[in-house]
Amino acid sequence: MATPFAESAQGVRRLHAAVVELEQSTRLLQLPPLAGREWYELLTRKLMPQLVGDPYIVAAVVGGTNIGKSVVFNHLAGCDASATSPLASGTKHPTCLVPQGFSQRHDLSAIFQGFVVKEWTDAAAPLQEVAEHRLFWRMIPELPENLLVLDTPDIDSDAEVNWHRADCIRHCADVLIALLTQQKYNDAAVKQFFRKAAVEGKAVIVVFNQCQLPDDEQYWPLWLDTFCRETEIRPECVYLAPHDREAAENGRLPFYIREFPVPDEPSAALDDARDLSAELSQLRFDDIKYHTLQTSLARLLDPQQGVPGYLDEVRLKSLDFQSAAELFSSNQLARIDDWPPVPNSLLVYHVRDWWREQREGFPRAVHNFYNTVGRGVVAPFRWARNHIAGEPTDPLEEYRSREWNTIVEAISRLYDGLTQLSQFGNALLQPRLEKVLAGKSREALLETLSTEYKSLDLADEMSQLVAAQMHTFRDDSPQMYSFLKRLDTVAAAARPMTSVVFFFAGGLPVGQAVSPLMGDAMTQAAVHIVGDIAGGTGAVVVGEAAVSGTSEGLRYLESKFRQLQAGFTARRVTWFSELLRAHLLGSLQEELQSAADLPQSDLFASVQAIIDDLRRQPVDVRG
Repeated sequence: MATPFAESAQGVRRLHAAVVELEQSTRLLQLPPLAGREWYELLTRKLMPQLVGDPYIVAAVVGGTNIGKSVVFNHLAGCDASATSPLASGTKHPTCLVPQGFSQRHDLSAIFQGFVVKEWTDAAAPLQEVAEHRLFWRMIPELPENLLVLDTPDIDSDAEVNWHRADCIRHCADVLIALLTQQKYNDAAVKQFFRKAAVEGKAVIVVFNQCQLPDDEQYWPLWLDTFCRETEIRPECVYLAPHDREAAENGRLPFYIREFPVPDEPSAALDDARDLSAELSQLRFDDIKYHTLQTSLARLLDPQQGVPGYLDEVRLKSLDFQSAAELFSSNQLARIDDWPPVPNSLLVYHVRDWWREQREGFPRAVHNFYNTVGRGVVAPFRWARNHIAGEPTDPLEEYRSREWNTIVEAISRLYDGLTQLSQFGNALLQPRLEKVLAGKSREALLETLSTEYKSLDLADEMSQLVAAQMHTFRDDSPQMYSFLKRLDTVAAAARPMTSVVFFFAGGLPVGQAVSPLMGDAMTQAAVHIVGDIAGGTGAVVVGEAAVSGTSEGLRYLESKFRQLQAGFTARRVTWFSELLRAHLLGSLQEELQSAADLPQSDLFASVQAIIDDLRRQPVDVRG
């Protein structure tokens, strides 16, 4: 069964991944970056590096100038791990002791972000004054496998470079060994550092160094009480160390544990010196780690200053984009209500052409023969009509002309609308629209579109659409298709007689209407286009009457034909929209709407759900 720490750690890892992904998705919102925000720095620099593998504790020895931090550090290390100096401000760069094998299991640079991590080779190296923020590490086999110990620069230094290093150390550490003296327990810079530590929920062990024992026994509780009240620190435990330079330099400085608040009858065991390294190694790692994690989570999940505040920021900014998207959409700048429909005759031609390709054997031979004869018979009449009324307009060229005029009018309306919209003063839309309008003039755009339009093969596009739709009809309605095939075969057998009878009866237009009606398996009759070959009103009447007994089937066929018309129009409008996107608008509309929809996205909901899960974790009630 997973421990509370393990469950919380898993939630933090999920939150980190989700937040990183969410920030990438919110780039359109132009929010300030997460890097540099306190909660994000806590998440990335503190929590994530320490949640890889088994939990470990980073304990930092911290305090003011020349109070023996390196002495305590060497005592913890059991060796001369840090140079000691009687001069103030000796340590310029932190030094970290790590257990054996730790550097192979963990990335020290990730744990100590803000520092250039270097392996320790010389005890004097941390004393060098260089601007680079260095952290030296050294492997100590005696350390517990989950304990790291830091020696640090002075937290009360006048050097600003030390302030930055102190903040980085505090962010990285779980336990702060607060080294205080009679002179340094109430120092303003020291108290400021530990106030931040209290807010961050750090576990603190207080060591009063350089004490005059037993004289100071009556004073240290007063010093500590003042320190705790001023910083709101609640120490895990308290130690006293005597003022003994020889013992300090020889690594034999004793540490005496003290109870706080001081009981009425102190225990006699308090007089026994303690091994601070052994004391530290016996801390309850899971308890302290979980306590520290929960304190960090409280800051991370703060409604205003944490991740929830960031989500509110996303929501608020998305509302601005929603307003911009609605303004852009409500003007319907690229709306076209009168896109010209494709002429029936063009679609009928391609439907007939497709149907001819489906014929086989006897029906194919008969229909091909009589279609050829029919064209020869009709030719004189067409010549006479053309001589009197003039050559008929090519329906495809007529359609191209109407469609291009529609495009030109739409472009003109679009530019006028964009110009007007850019003057509304919307802070999000205005710079984007000005960029769009400055990119290409309407004349240049029309020239580009004209070049692409002239290269289009509309007849081929129509043929492909008809073929696809008719194949779908054949696959989706096999019974209707089989019925039409049988009817086509019957029509082939009857066609010689109907052609001769109508020709000699002088009813050429009607005969030409009935033959295609039968030969094209009623498809033309279903949409009243029987007269397309002869062009007579009588043919249309004959066509409608001939199929009146099968109205239900014809309505079905008519709906299919209307789908062809709508499908072709949709393809043309899509083509136009893609050209506008490629040459003018880009992804402006999609970007606006995508940004507006972020609070409703699965990713946003995932971050909120992880936050809710973490808030339901058990609360640590340690004093």
